[in-house]
Amino acid sequence: MKKLLIIFSVVALSCTAAKNIIVGKSVFRKKPAHEFTVKGMNVYMDGEAIAKYQAKTYSLDGGELVEEYNLLLLNNNLTDKQVIGDLIDFVSDRHQGAEVEIEIDSNGSIFKL
Repeated sequence: MKKLLIIFSVVALSCTAAKNIIVGKSVFRKKPAHEFTVKGMNVYMDGEAIAKYQAKTYSLDGGELVEEYNLLLLNNNLTDKQVIGDLIDFVSDRHQGAEVEIEIDSNGSIFKL
């Protein structure tokens, strides 16, 4: 009986870990190199304003209601595209999985059109 209980526990833990990895919540996920905070409508990275909330929208996608946040990148001199990914992860986590878009002015940026 103990062996069966141990086997069941191992299988349950394995399934939980697999589920977390599939949905992007791996316990092995690397912590962002920067600290993000929000004050009012601005998002700060390491104490400096990096983006500003512009809009919150809702849409239907396949009959499902989707919440989306739109932000404007304030720091147009970024040299590391990973910062954009980390910012999207932060905002999405903050708003429980909502979709996130970051608008970037390509003029003078590494993000050319």
